[in-house]
Amino acid sequence: MPLQKAILSKIHIAQQQLGMDDHSYRALLARIAGVRSAKELNAKQASNVLREFERLGFKPKPSSKAAGKPHNAKQLGPRIDKIEAQLTDMRLPWAYADALSRQMFKVEKVAWLKKAEQLDALIAALHVEQEKRQLLNQVEALCKQLGVDTPERLEGLEELPEGWRRQRPILKALVGALNAAVNAQERD
Repeated sequence: MPLQKAILSKIHIAQQQLGMDDHSYRALLARIAGVRSAKELNAKQASNVLREFERLGFKPKPSSKAAGKPHNAKQLGPRIDKIEAQLTDMRLPWAYADALSRQMFKVEKVAWLKKAEQLDALIAALHVEQEKRQLLNQVEALCKQLGVDTPERLEGLEELPEGWRRQRPILKALVGALNAAVNAQERD
């Protein structure tokens, strides 16, 4: 899954703030994440790179978790609290929920949604995203247990379809296959 532009921007701001030349920057990416370009990073790798930048002295601007929160949140009821909790869990800004609102309902902002069914659908979409992220985290953890950085390095999984990181059925099947591989490794 491509990184959000905001995360890529933050990585490049850190590079500039630290006065890091291109060679040193690419060496850091290779050392921390095994890539030569920030565009190749997944979310976990980007987090590790940002953590390393902070260790080196990068001072990110504090972000406001409530930035973009609907001004009429109280009128929208407890569903907004659920949406806020989901966004917080995934460390996503309200702009993400607004983008879903535009995509799903052609309504510019969550604050402008009027029907309970729309808010319920938005909650369901956020739940799907949470599940994808949790499954991908499980895949990454199981790969680490097996001593590989990606499931394509394992026999029988070399031909995963493009975009597998965003497909719940494939992620669920991978978690099952990787769990079986971990169990088999432990038995041996």
